[in-house]
Amino acid sequence: MSQLDNNKRIKESIKLSALLNRKIFKPWDYFLIIGFISLSLIISLTKGSFEPLSFTGGLFGILCVVFGAKGNILNFAFGLIGSAISGYIALKTGLYAYAALFFIYNIPMQFFGFSQWRKRVLKNQISTIKTRWMSWPQRFFLFVISAASIIGLGFLLKQTDDAQPFMDATVTTVMVVAQFVLTFAFIEQWFMWIIVNVTTISIWAIATAHGEQYAAIMMVQSFFYLLNSLYGVFQWSKLAKSE
Repeated sequence: MSQLDNNKRIKESIKLSALLNRKIFKPWDYFLIIGFISLSLIISLTKGSFEPLSFTGGLFGILCVVFGAKGNILNFAFGLIGSAISGYIALKTGLYAYAALFFIYNIPMQFFGFSQWRKRVLKNQISTIKTRWMSWPQRFFLFVISAASIIGLGFLLKQTDDAQPFMDATVTTVMVVAQFVLTFAFIEQWFMWIIVNVTTISIWAIATAHGEQYAAIMMVQSFFYLLNSLYGVFQWSKLAKSE
């Protein structure tokens, strides 16, 4: 082996070691994770019961969005488990379109998203991707498609015993679009998640008022999702400038 090759291997080893020794979580990440756990436990103590399923799903969901805001492909591993649990809870709550979204769309998209993000990993990085902004024609097209889908799905769900047809339709539609946009690393997905999270908070607040079993913790989870979405806009804007 030549001296040049040896030096190159040493430099690569040093870079890899530095990347592996970086702190995984920052103060904001700890705030989201510990905040969710604390509020969930407080709600459980107040209600006099602990729901391990919704708590576990919420924790995996929080870890998913925390890694997502970092542009880290590990978010898909946590998203896979979180989506399966959330889908089951939505089904038990009577939010059929929301449940179908997880089982038919979100879970398969975790695998597709992982394969797409691997193509966009930043130079000299292990798992952090380069993000980008959409063009105005792309934004307009997504807006029109989303609005038409919300109206159409809302009227369709109104013909069933769906608990909140138009709220359900809004969350379902925007989540589908946001997950698709996320898969291709567009920053606009965070603005869509803000809409999803605000609407989802309303859905679970109504369900909580009606005494649904898992609703309170799901509402807390959505609140922390909202905070992370706001942070995601800032973080992904920085990643878009990275080389």
